[in-house]
Amino acid sequence: MNQSIKLFMLPGNYVAVEIEAEKSIELIRGLQKLLGKGGEDVDDAIRMIEHFNEFYSLMQRKFKDFLTPRKSISDLIKENVLVDKIKLSIKDGKKIVVIVFDKSITLPILETALTQLGYTVEKDTK
Repeated sequence: MNQSIKLFMLPGNYVAVEIEAEKSIELIRGLQKLLGKGGEDVDDAIRMIEHFNEFYSLMQRKFKDFLTPRKSISDLIKENVLVDKIKLSIKDGKKIVVIVFDKSITLPILETALTQLGYTVEKDTK
């Protein structure tokens, strides 16, 4: 694979990545398998990405920056959540997804996992 991915921190110590939409589902599934986390949140985030145009349009109409996938209470209690929220955007004609991970996913954990999945990590220290 060996593709580059942008990794950065958001306020509140949330870790996020920015990736093209068509590659984001493979990334989420890979992280789910590698980290052993994710349930309803992963399924809902993937559904939103698969229907990018509809959800992007919804974000524009409602003036939302992020979409929050559904999470089951049991997954929250067990700290089994992978995706906290996602942002859909279009840059230079490309569909882009920003995936914000659950607080339980730290920068070192995510950086290691991305490297194991074959990504070259670009850290953005905003």
